[in-house]
Formats: sequence, C-alpha cells, structure tokens
Amino acid sequence: MLFSFFRHCILVISTLFILSLISYSILLKDPLNQVLATPHFFSGYFFYLQNLLQGDFGITYHGGESLKELIFAVLPPTLELCVSAMLLALIFGIPLGLLSALYADHLCGKAIRSFYITGIAIPVFWLAPILLYFSAIQNWEISAIGQYNLLYEIKPITGFPIIDVWFTDQPYRIKMIQNVLQHLVLPTLVLAILPTMDIIRIVQQRADFLFTQSYVKIAETRGWSKRKILQIYILRNTIPIMIPQMSRLFTLVMAQCMLIESTFGWFGIGHWLIDAVRQQDYNSISIGIIVVGFCIIAVNLFTEFLSFILDPFNKKNWYAR
Repeated sequence: MLFSFFRHCILVISTLFILSLISYSILLKDPLNQVLATPHFFSGYFFYLQNLLQGDFGITYHGGESLKELIFAVLPPTLELCVSAMLLALIFGIPLGLLSALYADHLCGKAIRSFYITGIAIPVFWLAPILLYFSAIQNWEISAIGQYNLLYEIKPITGFPIIDVWFTDQPYRIKMIQNVLQHLVLPTLVLAILPTMDIIRIVQQRADFLFTQSYVKIAETRGWSKRKILQIYILRNTIPIMIPQMSRLFTLVMAQCMLIESTFGWFGIGHWLIDAVRQQDYNSISIGIIVVGFCIIAVNLFTEFLSFILDPFNKKNWYAR
C-alpha cells in the first residue's frame, strides 16, 4: 500500500509539473513576459514556480486586478453549477438505470435506452440557448440570467450564492433563496443531461451483468422480491464500480459549464477565461489552466479515495501493489 501511495503522489506531482510548464509557456506568449525566458526557457521558470507556491498569481493584463482575488471570485460559481449538476445526475441516473435493467424487455426499458442515447447526442452549447429562449417565451421564472437578481444584496462569504444566501439577515431572505434557486435551475438542468445519460448507461450495463449471475438467480428462485435483490445485490455491486467514473463525468461537466456560462450570464471561470482569450490576457489564461487542472486532479484523488474505501477489490489492489 505504501508503494501505491508514493506512486499516486508521483503521478500528481508529475501532472502538476506538466501543467506548470504549459502555463509558463502560455505566459511567455506575452511579449512583456518574454524577458523571463532570457537567456534560456527555464531561466524564469523556477521564479514563476516559486511565485505560484507562495500564492502570488500576478495581476491581469487589463485593469491590473489581483488574479488570486479573481480566482476566488469566479471559481465558486463554476463549482456550484458542476456539483449541483452531478447531484441531479446521480438522483435521476441511478433509478432510471435500474429501471432500464429491470424492465429491459418492456416498453419502459426500451424508452429509457432510447432516451439516454438521444441525450448523449445532443450538444449542450446548442441546447442551452434553445431552452433559455423557450423558457423566456413561455414566461417561466427559471428563464433568469446571472446567479441572482442584482436587486438583492448577498454578501460573498464562501463565494457560493446558494450557501451565502442562508447567512443573510434580510427580512425577505425566503424570496432571496427562491431567486437564487430560480437562477440555478436551468443551467443545472442543461449540465445534468450528459452525466445523467452516462450514469444510466453505466448502471444499466452493470445491472444487466449482475442479473445474469448465479447468486442473483438463486435469490430469485428463493422468492426474493425485486426490491430486496436490488437493494442487497445490485446496488451494492454497482455503486463502487460507478465511483471511479465520477472524475471523468465531472471533467466533462466542467468543460460544458465553461461553454454555457456566457449563455446564462454566469460569471464563472469559463466565462472569465473566454474573456481573457478575447483580450489576449496571457497572465489570466496561464493561471486559469493551473486552477482548472488542479480542480480536476483534486476530484480524481477524491474519487480514488472513495473507491478505495467502498470497493474491496480496489482496496485489495492497493495492498497487492
């Protein structure tokens, strides 16, 4: 197990090293920063790495704002959307996947399979404006732009509006909570489509395999109910297999979130990076790559830790290595 721990540490360090090299290379695209690369490429790299480790991310090219403060302002909204989309995908994906496997030969199972195949094929950057325009035409309250109505004043305590709104002492706090949720619903629904379809596919394929196993067939011959079989055998053998896929799904959701933030007026890290590319702000682009990569690595480590705790086979492999 100690060897596997060191192996994971080396993988994380090497990945962060490659990310820092890419970030440093982008930083040198700015003619003002090319002085760092004299007399050679690595002459300023260690100085740049030292500043990163000390938390000195520099300033923006336009405006001279602190990049560290900007990161803490734009990262929480993106994480809020991604986490809410993943939770919604788990809530709907697991039951629908089990229903698809349980009633595979019925109309319900076939409809769910057709549903997730169609959902995977829909591009999110096309679906987001379509749903936004449709909800606005229908005068739905969820057709809202931004994180909340600017008439409400929410003090940024954690950076997550869905959390900060609970700490306000305004007399109309219930209305503020309702407004934040209304702004969160539509982008969350759009982002949750792809992970929901993928979770349905993973759960359905795993459950189909488990239903062919001898211990499940023996339980059926003993007269066990479908609910008991699902609870004891199917779910317990499906959830640990699904956990390692969560890091991949989170990466996809985060990439899609960057595409639709501009559509919904959500000032997250994706919206900020697109503006930085448009303005050729290489300082912001280089730091944005580091932050996004670090978030993905952290999620990957978290899913591996959960898999190590919940999956006995994974735990055995850790000790075996």
